[in-house]
Amino acid sequence: MKKKLIIVLCAVLAVLIAGGAVAYSFLPHPLNYKIKSIEPVGSSLTVTEAEDAVTVRKEGDGEIKILMFTDMHLDGKNETSYLTVDHLVKNIQREQPDLVILGGDNVTSGMNRKRAHQLAEIFERLGVYWAGVIGNHEGDNPYSISRTEMVNIFSSYDHCLMRRGLDTVTGDCNYALFIENADGSLRKAFYFLDSFDEMTDAQKAEYNWTEDMSSYDGPKADQIAWYTEKAAAANEKYGENESILVLHIPLLQMRLNALPKGGFSAEAPGTEGFVFGAQRENVCCTGYENGLFDAVKAAGTTAVFCGHDHLNNFGVVVDGVLLSYIEMSGYGSYSMRTASALFTDAPPNLNTFILTLDETGDFIHEQILNTSLDD
Repeated sequence: MKKKLIIVLCAVLAVLIAGGAVAYSFLPHPLNYKIKSIEPVGSSLTVTEAEDAVTVRKEGDGEIKILMFTDMHLDGKNETSYLTVDHLVKNIQREQPDLVILGGDNVTSGMNRKRAHQLAEIFERLGVYWAGVIGNHEGDNPYSISRTEMVNIFSSYDHCLMRRGLDTVTGDCNYALFIENADGSLRKAFYFLDSFDEMTDAQKAEYNWTEDMSSYDGPKADQIAWYTEKAAAANEKYGENESILVLHIPLLQMRLNALPKGGFSAEAPGTEGFVFGAQRENVCCTGYENGLFDAVKAAGTTAVFCGHDHLNNFGVVVDGVLLSYIEMSGYGSYSMRTASALFTDAPPNLNTFILTLDETGDFIHEQILNTSLDD
């Protein structure tokens, strides 16, 4: 009798544990942040748009400031998600940018529909326009909303400039953003591409993939064709211009021009084109040559910004094109903060990446530690 009772109790306990796990999976995990208490910043931009492009214009002269964040990994964990959002908000309030760009892996993990809405609501409360891409971890959890739904949620809000793009082009965030001066001339063109997640088995077979190669995916041929055509049309409309490309997963050329696998270091640059920052982990890039870098050079794009590798924050110039990481911004995943014991020069906190465009469209970048918020 006693043995049967123990068996029954164990069975009941197993059911309760399984039921709790299932219930947890289907319950929303919202951001624990008082959005209504956020002090607004506002914006001086006006917006017009087409299906695969958005045009913004800033009235008056002067610089245009863009804050760039990436890999926030807002997974609903109270402490780390709160810290990430709090630094996002405080950096925006301090710098008062004209635009914010997100580099992907923004809202991750399961049951994230509510968090996707909350991130957009934060920008609505701030009154700041934002754009960007999604990364390899949006939609990879079985309980996550789809990548398409996430982009559709974001783009339904007034201050979000992210667009899914044309239905005829593969992916969920292929679009252009044109920043115009008050007189209608072009200050800077940005192009955004979906870089997906892992390569499929079919892709690995097609490209003769081996274990020493990166297994990550990248933009497809039709995306690259769209980008090429869009850039050519902009060059015809505005005159030749030096544009910027944003995607989550680095280009293959970034890995080819970084330090050898396993040889990363904060002290030694990988090539003569290494211009700033440090390489602290291997470059996990697109695992095959997809022709994007040739298209970048032909389009007149002179800078490519990516996220994905949380410990790297370097930029390298290859054939006249700056290939640069955006500063990793999330406290919910591995970061310089969690890996600080491995690096003597590790910053004590995460950073914010600031891009400032002058009146000609030339830009300077700046990396600012979040600890400076306490200054």
